[in-house]
Amino acid sequence: MGCGAKKTKVELIRLVLSSQGQLQIDRDGKSQGRGAYLCGPGCLKAALKRKAFARAFRGKAQVEVGEFEAALLALDREKR
Repeated sequence: MGCGAKKTKVELIRLVLSSQGQLQIDRDGKSQGRGAYLCGPGCLKAALKRKAFARAFRGKAQVEVGEFEAALLALDREKR
């Protein structure tokens, strides 16, 4: 969504919307609903700048940037 890098699906982080419209990380990749992908925490800023969340989730996504960025960083540390 943010940088447009081409990577395999397992290298990307899948995002979905909760029933309340909050963006959340789909760790197992099996949550139902519309999904979008980021390659990592650095890609978040690019996605926000490009307004990619509104397009990907048809204007329904509510992004709490601070909390979401912290969750992405924690997930990135887990993968290493």
